[in-house]
Amino acid sequence: MPSAFQSRSHRLAVSWFRIKEVADQIFAIEEPGHVQSYLVNGDRRSALIDTGLGLAPLHPVVDELAQPEIVVLNTHWHFDHVMGNPAFETIAIAGEERRLIQRAIDNATLRRIYIDACLVSGPPLPPGFDPQCCRFPGSVAARPLADGDTIDLGGRTLIALATPGHTRGSMSFLDTRTGALACGDLVYAGTLYAHFTDSDTEAYRQSLEALLDRAGDIRQILPGHNRYPLTTDWLGKAHQVFTALREGPSAAETTSAWGAPVRRHHGDQLDLLTPVPGSAGIDLAARLWPERTRSVQ
Repeated sequence: MPSAFQSRSHRLAVSWFRIKEVADQIFAIEEPGHVQSYLVNGDRRSALIDTGLGLAPLHPVVDELAQPEIVVLNTHWHFDHVMGNPAFETIAIAGEERRLIQRAIDNATLRRIYIDACLVSGPPLPPGFDPQCCRFPGSVAARPLADGDTIDLGGRTLIALATPGHTRGSMSFLDTRTGALACGDLVYAGTLYAHFTDSDTEAYRQSLEALLDRAGDIRQILPGHNRYPLTTDWLGKAHQVFTALREGPSAAETTSAWGAPVRRHHGDQLDLLTPVPGSAGIDLAARLWPERTRSVQ
């Protein structure tokens, strides 16, 4: 018989997450208004691509859909994609970002950088969510991922593709059965972020170009935020913005939405943030761990 805590965790999970099958045995698992993860089921095991913010227990939902063996594949190290990691045993991420997901994030920091703003103006938080309990103890990746690595799930294979730009080690995962590409924060309908200290606009452009070169293998885009799935022409929309940036000065506006000036460039149904000239960008690591680091190493 489940404990009272387990029963409450299950009820909270079921009431919070939105689940939709987006391709053959690929499920989007939304934390509504925040982020989405994707579960890909093979015949022998399942892959969970990102684990979200951990606002509600994810494991009870995944257990109802997945094979008993689950491997977590993180697209990148940012907290809104990895805070559900500790509930799972097997985690993989790009080698250069393994160290970053090991670092704990305390409650005060998460309140300051994310949760308190949600409490004031949204997006909504789960029913019964206790903001005082939100923290990330860190997680350990058993496997470093590199470009071209394959993840055999039994009857289907995922290919890990290095797609740096948003972060130094950003990865995307291509399902060879359906052509679905789960790309984290590389492309989505909204504002793309290349304004961090470990962002690289030229690497970002090259990542998009590499995906366009294999567009025949990709049938739909599964982004980490906002609406999904997206058609493959969103790769071209994003590539156009980065190409225009490379070819010379483009119309852009300065915004201080991040507490420091950044530049906003407008594209076709998406925007792009970059550092202001002369700035290294927003140091997210320093905001998360102010006593330990001043930059992403």
